[in-house]
Amino acid sequence: MKPGLFWKKITKTEVPDFIYDKNVMMASTLIKLLIAIIFFGIISCSTSPKASDLKKVEDIYKPVYSAEEITNDLEFALNKRESVLIENIFAEWQRTVKPNSIEFINQNDTIAAIYEVFNSFYKPNDIQKLGDWEIFKDLNSNCKYVVIRNKIQYSILNVNRITHVDWINSKRILFSNFRPPLNSVGSNVLYLTDEYEESISDFLGYETLLAKSEKGKSSEYSDERQRKYALLKDYIPVVLEQKENFWHLATYPYVNRIFLNKSLTKAKIDFSVGSEFGIAILKKEGENWIITENKISLE
Repeated sequence: MKPGLFWKKITKTEVPDFIYDKNVMMASTLIKLLIAIIFFGIISCSTSPKASDLKKVEDIYKPVYSAEEITNDLEFALNKRESVLIENIFAEWQRTVKPNSIEFINQNDTIAAIYEVFNSFYKPNDIQKLGDWEIFKDLNSNCKYVVIRNKIQYSILNVNRITHVDWINSKRILFSNFRPPLNSVGSNVLYLTDEYEESISDFLGYETLLAKSEKGKSSEYSDERQRKYALLKDYIPVVLEQKENFWHLATYPYVNRIFLNKSLTKAKIDFSVGSEFGIAILKKEGENWIITENKISLE
């Protein structure tokens, strides 16, 4: 008995309809699944942070001179009394200590916001716009260089309001290697790295300039400090903090702390000019930070 059509031997080119339909359905399902995987993979890649964004960018600055070498150079310039020697020290300082790289500044949104806020606020050549500083208005006058401190403190709030902040309980974060490129100052900027802060403080000494003997005559030791102060004052605005008895070497206004709101769209700056304190409020409008309020504060 010959087999029926259903049992007809299947050749390489002949496939029963029910098997063919099943294979087509399976292939179609697989194609749709692959398309979905590729689609969601693309979406996932576009919304997830890149590995480079998550990696912390290290500062590449390495000191060229030690604090001891800088102090020795200052002492040599003092004893020789040749202006070209002290000018060379400051020129070499500026040459060897450069601003942070763009990659370092933009390593994350928070750090980028700190640099933007500082740059929008910091106007050392026009501190009168920040308040009426009757006693300290001339602190930055007649100095060749602007000196930026190498560290800054900031706090990130867990709310979006910025007017009232918890000064005591807000977590303080100390950000080191802070060397912002400044838009409004010009080219004569120095960054007060650790070795330069240590060397200049050691050079000036820790005795107060106002120390007097019982007869009201300056002591020989204080006269020495006066000579050293006179050597530097035309280049950087050296100020003696009398209460704490230390040398303030950064150019005012001095930023004590920056507060940023949760969404990084508002900032509050606690700053000082001499022994007076101030508060500034900034708001981000588009790509720019605008000072909306500033005042002398008694907080």
